[in-house]
Amino acid sequence: GVGIVATVMVQSSSITTSLLVPLAGAGVLKLEHAFPVTLGANVGTTVTALLAALAATGVNATAGLTIALVHLLFNVSAMIVIYPFEPARRIPIRLARWLADAAVKSRALAIFYVIGLFYLIPVLFAVLT
Repeated sequence: GVGIVATVMVQSSSITTSLLVPLAGAGVLKLEHAFPVTLGANVGTTVTALLAALAATGVNATAGLTIALVHLLFNVSAMIVIYPFEPARRIPIRLARWLADAAVKSRALAIFYVIGLFYLIPVLFAVLT
């Protein structure tokens, strides 16, 4: 609900999620309450691509709409698979807590994680495909 609406309004899941960070860090918002907002933000961010795809015309309009719908279905599917089941819902939160604790203890680990996740893994996939 809230995450979807907020993200549709600002057209950025990053803004919605970034607003949660200081609230959670200050103890104003529990992680368990921030998590559904984050999931909603991921669904809400698909609206921008859908609007752009629906405005497209011509030969490639179908391809654009297909990609936008894949984006929507991927995010909705993830929410349907994870959120209704409490044990599944706890997994991302536990992993995030573990990673946050590890990053607080070792900034080098946090840097390695970011470099690995956002640079090395994409390059590896690009090379393999």
